[in-house]
Amino acid sequence: MKRIAITGATGFIGFHVARALSRMGHDVTAIGRNIRIGRVLEQGDIYFVRCELSNARRMREAFRGQDVVIHLAGLTRLGATAEEYRVTNVIGTRNVMQAMSGTSVKRWIHVSTAQLYGHGQDQMGTRETEPLGPKNADPFLESKRQNEIDIDNFVVVPSIILRPQIVFGPGDRHFYPFLARFARFKRVPRFDLGESYIDPVYIDNFVDAIAAAVNAPDTCLGKAYNITNGQPVESLAFITTLAETGSRLVTPLKISRVRGLQIAGFLEAIYRLFAPATECPMPAGMVRLLTRSQTLNIDAAGNELGYKPKIAIRAAMNILPAHHRR
Repeated sequence: MKRIAITGATGFIGFHVARALSRMGHDVTAIGRNIRIGRVLEQGDIYFVRCELSNARRMREAFRGQDVVIHLAGLTRLGATAEEYRVTNVIGTRNVMQAMSGTSVKRWIHVSTAQLYGHGQDQMGTRETEPLGPKNADPFLESKRQNEIDIDNFVVVPSIILRPQIVFGPGDRHFYPFLARFARFKRVPRFDLGESYIDPVYIDNFVDAIAAAVNAPDTCLGKAYNITNGQPVESLAFITTLAETGSRLVTPLKISRVRGLQIAGFLEAIYRLFAPATECPMPAGMVRLLTRSQTLNIDAAGNELGYKPKIAIRAAMNILPAHHRR
């Protein structure tokens, strides 16, 4: 049994991780902002601390006596400004690192993204040895790139970095809602005429990867690991399956990548002006993701962390529509 503190525990991934680790017998402290979800976690014998990433003092109090910190908090809403990402993701993560200093924490797990690899070109079978791309024009990805630079430069507590591409499943607040907006009109976006592949991971498998990192040998500290379902899938098939619920069938809406990015840029500008707290219905980051082929090699996670996906991609793709039909 380990004492584990989880930032972002009231978010999509954090909620699943907190409940799973508690069921495994760990002593879990959930740190987050959403009081309603925090109360739900407390019903599962999880201690809840309401805290912002800006409050390093309160986080330090929550980290005292902990063995492991899992850092999942951050701004993931696509279409936010560069300054919003910098304050929440970059400064917030630095606060987490500062708060761990001098405590009992022996390791921390940081969730990054595999979208940092390369320069936006297609990449197949990418390994962790592939260098991260240069300064990114996408402000969300740039904030995640800066996180990894800070972790390399300021080793306060040994870390393990996990790099998923897309995490999906019940409770997802970004990817599925994006598809659902199109599906209301029985359409899904198809941003290119060729085949592009993505390499997602189902939430239950990603929770297993985090649990594996919690228990991994010390030889894994200081390393980064790709995490996927291990089964790349054609992008259009993936989003079509997720978007179809009940008897509602969807057909592709053909939009060129250039036109898609133009529309996304225009919509993001409008939403920043008139609805800054609302996610843009077609974020540029989502267009870039779905118009690029990227698959990942997860041999290192399997061999060193002992990670093995339990739920196959096709089964996982059918779980989410079934969940929303209920």
